Amino acid sequence: MHKIHTPLKRIATALLFLAAIPTVTLAATDDYDTLVERISNDFQSAPDITADLKTFDIKKGSFSDIDYASTAQDGWQPRTHLIRLSNLVYAYTNKKSKLYGNENVYNNIVKALSYWMERRPKSTNWWYAQVAEPQSLGVMLVKMRQGKHHLPKQLEQNILNHMREDGGDPAKWTGANRTDLCLHWIYRAAVERNDADLKRAMELAFEPIKYTTGEGFQCDGSFIQHGQQLYIGGYGDEILKGITQIAGYAAGTKFALSADKKEMVRQFMLHSFYPTIRGKYKIYNTLGRGVSRNNSLKASNTALYARRMMTIDPEYAAQYQDIVSRIEGKAKADKGVASANTHFYRADYTLHTRPSYSVGVRFCSTRTSRMEYGNGENLKAYYVSDGSCSINKTGDEYLNIFPAWNWTHIPGVTAPVTERVPLGKKDWELRGTSQFAGGVTDSIYGASTYAYYDSYDGINTGARKSWFFFDDEVVCLGAGVTSSSQSDVQTTVNQCLDNAKWTLDYKDGNGKSQLKLSDNITKTDIRWVRHNGVAYVFPKGGKVTIERKKQSGNWHDINNVEPNRTSTLDVATVAIDHGTRPQNASYVYVIVPDNTSDNALDKYAQSNEISILSNSKKLQAVRRGGLGVWQMVFHEKGKYKDGDIEVKTDRPCALMVRRRADGHVWLHVADPAQKQQTINLQVKLKGSLKKAKKVKCSFGSTGEKAGATKAYCLK
Repeated sequence: MHKIHTPLKRIATALLFLAAIPTVTLAATDDYDTLVERISNDFQSAPDITADLKTFDIKKGSFSDIDYASTAQDGWQPRTHLIRLSNLVYAYTNKKSKLYGNENVYNNIVKALSYWMERRPKSTNWWYAQVAEPQSLGVMLVKMRQGKHHLPKQLEQNILNHMREDGGDPAKWTGANRTDLCLHWIYRAAVERNDADLKRAMELAFEPIKYTTGEGFQCDGSFIQHGQQLYIGGYGDEILKGITQIAGYAAGTKFALSADKKEMVRQFMLHSFYPTIRGKYKIYNTLGRGVSRNNSLKASNTALYARRMMTIDPEYAAQYQDIVSRIEGKAKADKGVASANTHFYRADYTLHTRPSYSVGVRFCSTRTSRMEYGNGENLKAYYVSDGSCSINKTGDEYLNIFPAWNWTHIPGVTAPVTERVPLGKKDWELRGTSQFAGGVTDSIYGASTYAYYDSYDGINTGARKSWFFFDDEVVCLGAGVTSSSQSDVQTTVNQCLDNAKWTLDYKDGNGKSQLKLSDNITKTDIRWVRHNGVAYVFPKGGKVTIERKKQSGNWHDINNVEPNRTSTLDVATVAIDHGTRPQNASYVYVIVPDNTSDNALDKYAQSNEISILSNSKKLQAVRRGGLGVWQMVFHEKGKYKDGDIEVKTDRPCALMVRRRADGHVWLHVADPAQKQQTINLQVKLKGSLKKAKKVKCSFGSTGEKAGATKAYCLK
């Protein structure tokens, strides 16, 4: 070893020089080491690769059962090569693996990567080229940097060049798609120690954490993607996966998530995203086209995001832990669940939660898009956007029901019952037709409304539909049900999974009876129906149909990516039959998820708890006894008066009057049409407001918040 003798003076000078080097350079080096370690630790599986190697050609580096010439839009076979190759890398680099540092595995990895780079398979779907492939390659490069042997330098460089040149530019994308691209930029930059690209990727990854009127996070707490379309689930899931992953990598480094963005992520997770998960399962009408995929409602993957936040946002670790416990089934579905009512006016969705149940209602307007179909997915979901109602206690009420579902019997929807389900005239960004669609809320109680009419594809059906949300029940009113369709028109109360162990009983004019499996009835004097812990009360009667039967359907019929496989399930359906070509028909039913004793249901049926004040095309109004709450939807200007309350409005609106226990009277008002005009109201309340209180509710210049609720203390 050649020794260099340096005079002390030179050493001192060198030390002074080193001290003068900006600390950011040293910190950057530390940050890269931290990033590589954290990324590697994120992928620590030790898979059994025996099955993966059965079809592996050692000489070529390919798998004989994969069609590398495939360009399929979905279910692209060459991706399997990357999945199997990733398993080889995990097995080789995991010190707990029996194959750690194995020379044969290393050689197979080099062969398989070399084949991929020579073959360069391509799909017609951009997502594979700019998300799936570069993410897989990036993780493998990071992992191999920590392996016993690194990849050959030229092979590694070829992969890095390929990722840079063909992996896309995240700046050209929004929302979840952007974070997906940023991830592989981060993987690549961490391996290259490329400060410029790493900084840009981190900034772009966190840039979507802001309120926007385009795709992304909305000021009402919702998440929008693919146009103005609700995607709290689906793409909301995807962006949280990316953001929490990247924020976890960056924690404690110079790239760490800022405090204000951290708070925004927290708000979305705690008050929007996770409330749409009941127990271990997602609410079906928040998911977009992904609802048609097998096991789409299982939320197990989302526990990871909350677990990451326990480190990123430790102040709220207890709340994140409750979420993890619920999703992993270690706690009941009510653990840590708060009572809340949220109307997402930017997305036309209402979520009502109580510790013991959740109800989500989805509709659409001229401002929002219908639930999409596309890429061969979600081919029967047309009516989900027309007032679908998800009723959840355990969370699995609709788990994998979808191939067997009657898609003209969507819970909450009023529609013709036909053999064929309409397919929207375009798959993406198809706007609704209603302007009057929205809701009023005080964050605990609320009322939502949807002026439904659809003339597309022979549907020719309309109704004024409103939902009134309280503690123990949801009151559902429909008025002006009119149709020129040649098919029977029904309002579906629920269509959910059934089980031979469950009892379905009902009460009519002759008393209480049970409906057995494979039975059905239609009666006009049914007072209530009870099934699997949820009851449906009909205080105004109506022609009610109840059916329990086995229903069959093929996964491939609703999603061409799914296999050609028939699913047969026990299904229970409750609906109100309006007949053929109804004119100005109506319906009233009450969803009671909690207090379902015979005595309690009889009281509901007799309107002792709920007073239906009006159910017409002009006004739908409900009073909830015991809460001091009046909720009203004026579809046109008008007046309501009885012995207790008097309300007058000069414009259509949704409002709520609440007399609190402390004597204060609050008025909450919203404009479902979002016209940004002034609504003039007069309110008189017996025992509290002797003289009519005049209120000028100005919605002018409210912009993207035009659908928000305004609150006024009247006393």
